[in-house]
Amino acid sequence: MRLYITVILRTLLYISLAIMVYDFVRIEQQFELLGRGYIDSFSVNVGNQVGQVFIVITIILVIMNVFQLFVMKRNKRAKVEDYILPEYDASDERSVEITGKAVRFAFVFILLYSFLILGSYMFVPNYFLDFVWYPMFTTASIPIIGLIVYLISFKIIYSR
Repeated sequence: MRLYITVILRTLLYISLAIMVYDFVRIEQQFELLGRGYIDSFSVNVGNQVGQVFIVITIILVIMNVFQLFVMKRNKRAKVEDYILPEYDASDERSVEITGKAVRFAFVFILLYSFLILGSYMFVPNYFLDFVWYPMFTTASIPIIGLIVYLISFKIIYSR
């Protein structure tokens, strides 16, 4: 259950960060369009709700990691570098091997997915002026897809 919560929170963290950055880039895009004469004027409405969501999720993740640190510190067999992994269970001898396999699957998928996503930018030549959302959200999707592949592969390997 901790793994699901952690993956969901980290995914929400990336999504909220992408939306925050998108708002900034969208304003820059409007200034660029105004400077090039494509538009005569524009209005800006910047809200702080996404920033508040980002801060709340970050605080929850920090609290969870500190709690995990104290729980793992009680176990004398746990290693210091394993404290921040929410799925690590010092009582299960297979967890290190399972985590390693899941990380390898996720890493291979991230490499392949990144190659395809970055290659797709060639098909959007004027992405800054016309499709500013595409590179923003596809780049943010890279760690999100990695987290989802990690979660799925961890659960599949762990259930064996």
